[in-house]
Amino acid sequence: ARGCTLPNVLAAYGLLLMRRDHDYAKAVEVLRTARKLKLTPQQWSIVYQNLGLAYWKLGKIDHALEIYRKIFEKVQTVNVYSTMGFLLIAKGDETGDYDEALEFNRRAYDYDDTDASVVDNLGQVLYRTGNVEEAEKMFEKALTIRPTQFDTLTYLARIRVDQGRVEEAKTMLDTALNKTYTVFNTVPRERAIELARQIGMDLSEYDDIPAQEA
Repeated sequence: ARGCTLPNVLAAYGLLLMRRDHDYAKAVEVLRTARKLKLTPQQWSIVYQNLGLAYWKLGKIDHALEIYRKIFEKVQTVNVYSTMGFLLIAKGDETGDYDEALEFNRRAYDYDDTDASVVDNLGQVLYRTGNVEEAEKMFEKALTIRPTQFDTLTYLARIRVDQGRVEEAKTMLDTALNKTYTVFNTVPRERAIELARQIGMDLSEYDDIPAQEA
């Protein structure tokens, strides 16, 4: 992409660098180049959304949020609601204050309660703020929309373990661990693996999970 002046190509390349290579710093470099070009409104939105994701993956939550706040002023789509909703949760993880995350994710849910990621976000912030029963309902709803959603399966499995419904949790974690994991999942895969080990699941059948050292 060196010397490329085509916004769509650069935006796609930035996404590829994140998905395939996990090279988030390079993705930022490419997308920062793209944003200096003459962009249509749609290109502007895509470039900046990808740039915000790259900053998130670098752990720069404030940078990512600043970009998504700018996007949200111009563009309110379900994808923007979903990503900004999670970024606000991530910011809450840093500060311990989830007020804005809860308010925004309820707003996102009002905007579109049929999107699995939006519903999952609301479940996650409710879970973090101690509203486990309401969170459980959100996670259950998210799975009716997208039954293999990794993040939701992991959270609901944790709730099922706490309820003593271990076999249900095992089924959920099996589905989660058999699903292709992407860099844009909001829950670390290791969290599902750790929970699976805690409840005695045999992980030897999963080729990509290393055996636990004795």
